[in-house]
Amino acid sequence: MKNMTPEQREAHARDMLANPLFVLLSEKMEQDAINRAVNASLTDSLAQQAALAEVRAVRTFRRNCEAMLRNTQEPKAAPA
Repeated sequence: MKNMTPEQREAHARDMLANPLFVLLSEKMEQDAINRAVNASLTDSLAQQAALAEVRAVRTFRRNCEAMLRNTQEPKAAPA
């Protein structure tokens, strides 16, 4: 499916975002990563950073799917 049209990408993104299993899994992945970051040892900054990177990855993936629905490009970086 490498050569999908923008309309096909938009339709697939809409289907995926509307799928209750996708919503449940992405929310669970995000919450589990947040919990790992919060519950990591205070001295284990690598575990905290890895968990927070996972949170950002899940959120970015979800935003990218939503951007496909709007048929727009996702900004490269968000303001701090």
